[in-house]
Amino acid sequence: MKFKSDSLHRQGTSAKRDLIGGYIERWFNKVAETIIFDSLLKNKKYRVISDYFIYNNDSEKNAPDILGLMNNDEVIPFTEFNNDTWDRVDDMPKIEVKVVRRDQQLLGVREPQMNDDYYVFIESNLEGDYLTSVFQDEVFSPEVFNELKTNSVFIKKDNDKRIIEHQAIVRNTNIGSMRLIGIYTKNELRKYSTLCENKVSPYYFSEVENKDIRSPNHNEKLLISENGMYTYKYDDSYVSLPISIENPDNGELIIRKKNKSSIYITSTTKLKINGISVEKGNIVIKYKKFERSSNWNENVVSKYILETHGRDSTQELISTFDKLTSK
Repeated sequence: MKFKSDSLHRQGTSAKRDLIGGYIERWFNKVAETIIFDSLLKNKKYRVISDYFIYNNDSEKNAPDILGLMNNDEVIPFTEFNNDTWDRVDDMPKIEVKVVRRDQQLLGVREPQMNDDYYVFIESNLEGDYLTSVFQDEVFSPEVFNELKTNSVFIKKDNDKRIIEHQAIVRNTNIGSMRLIGIYTKNELRKYSTLCENKVSPYYFSEVENKDIRSPNHNEKLLISENGMYTYKYDDSYVSLPISIENPDNGELIIRKKNKSSIYITSTTKLKINGISVEKGNIVIKYKKFERSSNWNENVVSKYILETHGRDSTQELISTFDKLTSK
């Protein structure tokens, strides 16, 4: 229905206009909030109501992800549509849902969106061929498979095996998984994220390993903050996101060499850096550049940092739901 009615969102970031396949791919993550909240509230008598309204191009782009609660037959609205915009109902929570792929390391919230009470971060891990699950078994029958075979009379020679032999496939019954990273308040998200102004591309943690240091040119003590974080700063020309350094034996860390994309240190004890264990001795921490060409300011945070250091407010939000449905 949305594909038929909402021509604006058939347009991607390029001039290419989506057909239904590409449209499904871009909008599939909408199911994540239902999957996660159905799981969180499976022992409750109420459920969340997701936004499945379809808007025209003139409406203000401030639609909430969660409209309210359905408590038996009673609707408890968190927000109401008022002509061209959504208005919050007094004393009701405002909730934003963000979905990222499993292989994505960073989470981001645009600065204009930093006005919600709770941010729900969900990790999706979909099978590459998840769409095969919607086809009937007959599609994968031997008869159909044999129809797709091209007659070998067209092949005069193929000594280098350039033509790949057809292989039968089976219908995938597993679509994938959705995992709740956590639910965080606005203040908690601000505490751990870095505000990147428009077109600013921050550097973020890529990998760490024990490695010999060639031609060391530095001798500076590396200081970890009280919450176990360290923000690497090569110079003032760029932004670097914090990393987590666990140093349980309080070993001495010395910076021996550095450039924009890596830092070499010597440690007198074992460390765990962004969850990866390394032995004492010489260590290299590598960074990648997160390319941003967007014209908006965005709060960016490492998925690992927020999940391991941030205070999760999932139970707090469920308690809020409980109170609203018990009135």
